[in-house]
Amino acid sequence: MSWEALPVYAPALLCIAAFAVLVSAHLMGLHGLATVIRARQERGALRKLSYPGEILFVLMVMLLLFGLHLATNLGWAGFMHLAGVLGRYDERIFYSFENYTSLGLTRVDVGDRWRMLAPMISFSGVFCLAWSTAVLVNLFNHLYTVPDDG
Repeated sequence: MSWEALPVYAPALLCIAAFAVLVSAHLMGLHGLATVIRARQERGALRKLSYPGEILFVLMVMLLLFGLHLATNLGWAGFMHLAGVLGRYDERIFYSFENYTSLGLTRVDVGDRWRMLAPMISFSGVFCLAWSTAVLVNLFNHLYTVPDDG
């Protein structure tokens, strides 16, 4: 059965389902990372880091966040592969990254049937990037807030 035989709204529903799966996976990764950071905070390990240790820890967190975003985009490319959207894998990856960070600036055309793909990728980028920013803000808050010993 081809995608063309499905009702017009089917691709939109598939995009919404892919959004739910990929954003949930990203959230689980963030939760794991936040759990590690929280455990270090509770033990006081973040406050005991030297300056180079702080830099290395922040870089490690940023690399893990980068990996989560990379995995999310590769997940979108995998969804496009399974759905038969775009012919080449490099086009799928490019389309995913381009829409993850900005809506409507793509030079790749997926056709009218898959027009909901760009907004779903963009919405996932908005949520995932905002959550990652929150994790970093929380980390910096704990690293650089002066403890109240009063």
